[in-house]
Amino acid sequence: MALIFMEGFDKYGPPNIYPAGVQSLLLQEWNSATSGPNIVAGLSAAGYALGNFVNNVGLTKNFSANYSRIIGGVRFSPTALGGSGATGFAFYDAGTAQCAVTINAVTGTISVRNGTVAGTALATSAVSVAVSSIHYLEWDITFGNAGAYQVWLDGVSILSGTGDTTGTANNYMNQFAFSSPAGTPPTLIFDDLYLFDTSGTTNNAVLLTSPRVETQLPNGDGTVQFAVGAAVLGTSLARTTTAQSSGAVSSLMLRRFTPPVACTINSICITANVTSGTPNLRPALYADSSGTAGSLLSSGSIVTGVTVSVPVVMPLTTPQVLTAGTQYWLGVMVDQNLNFQIADTGLNLGYSRTGLTFASGAPNPAGTITGGFGSFLIWGILSGIAVNWYETSQNPSQGASSYVYDATVGHEDLYNFPALSVPPTAIYAVAVKANISKSDAGAKTASVRLKSGSTDSAGTGGTAIAPGTSFAWATSLYERDPNGSIAWTQLNLNAAQAGIKVET
Repeated sequence: MALIFMEGFDKYGPPNIYPAGVQSLLLQEWNSATSGPNIVAGLSAAGYALGNFVNNVGLTKNFSANYSRIIGGVRFSPTALGGSGATGFAFYDAGTAQCAVTINAVTGTISVRNGTVAGTALATSAVSVAVSSIHYLEWDITFGNAGAYQVWLDGVSILSGTGDTTGTANNYMNQFAFSSPAGTPPTLIFDDLYLFDTSGTTNNAVLLTSPRVETQLPNGDGTVQFAVGAAVLGTSLARTTTAQSSGAVSSLMLRRFTPPVACTINSICITANVTSGTPNLRPALYADSSGTAGSLLSSGSIVTGVTVSVPVVMPLTTPQVLTAGTQYWLGVMVDQNLNFQIADTGLNLGYSRTGLTFASGAPNPAGTITGGFGSFLIWGILSGIAVNWYETSQNPSQGASSYVYDATVGHEDLYNFPALSVPPTAIYAVAVKANISKSDAGAKTASVRLKSGSTDSAGTGGTAIAPGTSFAWATSLYERDPNGSIAWTQLNLNAAQAGIKVET
């Protein structure tokens, strides 16, 4: 095996300018992350990208092995070239930088540096990149006092030579980090990262094809044995704990959602950005009427008081059966101004109606509502879902709010996935990633599976993945189709299933 790691930054949800919300999601995959990067539109044909790499932000991934030579590539785009310093990525040995590759301030040239992104330049390119341009940068670096290096931009070699590519006494790396120093370095967006070593006969050289990482989420059940633990309509994850949307006195706040599966909604939830014992809240669920909230389907009793960042669960008096593919409006009435946490960035998806009498209950019909109320955090708690794929398809992953579970050794859930969105000229590798945790006592192990044809494989992850008590990403890599150990084809990958298995 030569593939070490791949990341498309797609599984952290839609674009989000609030770094604190992104930081917690990144830490389920990466080992350290500052509160600075955010999620932006992707730089390639599908998915999202990691943005806002500027002014003392960083992101680090640790590896369990040492690599004396590292090959890789990443798509990038400068949104500003800054005034001084450099932004890029570095290779570390247990916390000490060995060498780095940077995009330099003002000029947009590219350097290989000893040590960190602020280290001494070993070589600097004659070519440069411009603001808002999109490029693919690749490298092949050997670690040593006279280590060889070569860098390609968009498939063309721009740097090569030898130099001191170490900062320790060791000739290897075991950490990769995106890094931007304090000051005014360039601001970058990153996407579509791969890292190889030189072992084996597959993926042991730079690709020089501007590859992209496409992330697909489950869209159907294959063979399933797990039980449904919880499910939501919408998202239960706040994007920030500081920004907020404000509900007016005696008002109704609404957002519309469309469940992709048949289900029953039992409660409506919000998360406030303040702590107060006085607000009164009441849930309300409405049918859609030509794109606006129409008749009242269900409401509930009054819930009093809110605590900052703690979900307020508001049960519906009569749980409502929801039809797949049908639009509904989830709402909450409040009797005073109340600050809600944010679910989505820059999207004024909320609607409101003011001037109501709270004691009169939820209006029926909803009446005239006005858009532009921000994208406040509201979601529904569901039951009665007859499929397992839905609970595992949320993006970003919802943790304990949406999951399937099992403790029986040998039980396995396998899911179907959508076809690749763009026909590929080559498929270099497949990564299966599962967001998992352990909720009971004692040691448990699992495997992250891929089934192609009749072959059900644990891949590089093996059969002894040990989940922690917090949700985190577990990975298994498949550089070749396990059904025959052959090169991947689009037909075989589109037909493959993936999932999770209880091992012990």
